[in-house]
Amino acid sequence: MPSAPMDLNGSGSVPDNSGDGLLGAIIRLNLSVSHVLEQIAERAGLTMADYLVLGVIRGGKAGRSAPTAIADILGRTTGGMTLTLDRLVAAGLVVRSPDPDDGRRVVVELTPQGLDLALQVNAELHAWETGLVLPGDSSEVMQLIEALNAAMHSRSH
Repeated sequence: MPSAPMDLNGSGSVPDNSGDGLLGAIIRLNLSVSHVLEQIAERAGLTMADYLVLGVIRGGKAGRSAPTAIADILGRTTGGMTLTLDRLVAAGLVVRSPDPDDGRRVVVELTPQGLDLALQVNAELHAWETGLVLPGDSSEVMQLIEALNAAMHSRSH
């Protein structure tokens, strides 16, 4: 697979950062993708953190999740997650309710408005992704990403 730099922000120019090594390339990719995600979420009236929380809830069992589980998945503190959920509840995007399996616990789930907004942002992200010109086919790129992810995971343990 060619190692040509990718222009993720659409500026048409890609600086030569080939001397930065693998970690530098991963950091630049992360920053570029985060910037796109922030722009798309912002157009929907969300922060990136809000969108990620909506996504975790949407992907949860039966479309609900416990606040502590969301905090764990996103690497956030429970206090910070409470503030985010308070904001999403006030915006009418999420509701809190007793856990149907354990009434001592609280779960959160998306309102119809929250689901619509999460799906809207998802659709925009997929539209952006479709516009990427990748070296090779997408399955080759996914294999590389999975191999890098596995290498990073094995190194962090």
